[in-house]
Amino acid sequence: MVIDQTDVRTRTLAVFRAVFEDSAFEFQPGLRMGQVEVWDSFNQINLMLGIESEFGIEFDEQQMAELLSVEVILGAIEHRLGGA
Repeated sequence: MVIDQTDVRTRTLAVFRAVFEDSAFEFQPGLRMGQVEVWDSFNQINLMLGIESEFGIEFDEQQMAELLSVEVILGAIEHRLGGA
């Protein structure tokens, strides 16, 4: 299965925008939880649930605890979808 990284990024960005209730939100290089006011522990859970739902994948508690930056999240999604 070939993973379309642009599609993964676009769909993940849509989840972030929905959870953060900010249609103008954009990813920045190196962006991590805590660097955006609304990216707190509560919204981290909402992001993970939204990503799992969007892509039909599941992360265990240990994985969720490590998914704290945009790059790590995107990489984990691609890995779960068979891209790495």
